[in-house]
Amino acid sequence: MTIHTPKSMTDKAEEAIRLIKQIRGLGILENDPSYLVVKAHLNEWIKSDETKIKEYTIEFARYGRKATLTLPWRHDQTCSFLMKKSYGS
Repeated sequence: MTIHTPKSMTDKAEEAIRLIKQIRGLGILENDPSYLVVKAHLNEWIKSDETKIKEYTIEFARYGRKATLTLPWRHDQTCSFLMKKSYGS
């Protein structure tokens, strides 16, 4: 039986910072409402000790895109942010 260890708060914070830098590198503005939603989810995830994957779909209307934010609890998985073109944009 495999025992999975949870991510530490430090590990989560480091991943969140990396993810935020990547999002900013896409040209997303810091005051964009969708960007602020992503940051809120990341902050909540960092503080949480839940043992299940969190996944969110966030609409970036200004950019005609939709993103999937995946926040795992296990130490052997990393968070991800996948942005795709929204249908009808």
